[in-house]
Amino acid sequence: MQMSQLPPPSQPPGGGGQWSPPPPPPPGPAYPQYEPFQDYYRQAPAPQRRRTQGGVLGGILAALAAAWAYGKYILLLAFKFPIVKTLITLAISLGLYAAFYGPWFAVALVVMILVHEMGHVVEIRRQGMQASAPLFIRFLGAAIFQRSHPTDAYHQALIGIAGPIAGTVGATVAFALFGVTGWGVFLLMALIGFYINLFNLLPIAPLDGGWVLAPLSKWVFVGGFASLALAVLALHVFLGPILFLVLLFGIPAVIERFRNDRSA
Repeated sequence: MQMSQLPPPSQPPGGGGQWSPPPPPPPGPAYPQYEPFQDYYRQAPAPQRRRTQGGVLGGILAALAAAWAYGKYILLLAFKFPIVKTLITLAISLGLYAAFYGPWFAVALVVMILVHEMGHVVEIRRQGMQASAPLFIRFLGAAIFQRSHPTDAYHQALIGIAGPIAGTVGATVAFALFGVTGWGVFLLMALIGFYINLFNLLPIAPLDGGWVLAPLSKWVFVGGFASLALAVLALHVFLGPILFLVLLFGIPAVIERFRNDRSA
């Protein structure tokens, strides 16, 4: 039996013409190509931010409640023991001065102010009158409050001069300690003390010099304001809120002094 041979695939059937390859199959649906570990590099969705207004408000209310829970006991102690009020105001002033000018300057300033004001307190109580412990006023110094006042200018002048005397003694002691130890903080304390007491001797209300020299003549306040203006213009002295306080209380005091005193 003889079998016919088929033409090779490379030749066209029948031996004639040019053979072309069969058309490619139609494209099927595209499937995404999978890559190993592709899920590990996929970015996680951004977390949704929750509203925190309620949380912030709750935190503020909780802080206020805690401050009141402990602060009311401090206020009770302050009203019962006046020294507590002095310590609280002193600590607040010390912290604010330290934040703006540094800790050692704050310590030197607060100590010199305390020594100065204690001079007034000691003299008031020596005269048999009552006076509060010094209360510190931020960036304005300190103040004391009398429940009674002298009835004559002499005893009022003693109270007025007692602060600068005590402050000058304290500044002198600080300067002596600087000479012994060489520590610059004592020198800073001495300079601040001398400056505070010299400034307070200006004859202007409500400074100490106004209480001491005002009874002599109504023109004393005018001279005090002239000295202060000279210091500001010639020496470029900047006193900030203290100068504003002096002007606030001093100018009405001058007007009242001239209104009530018709003498020359």
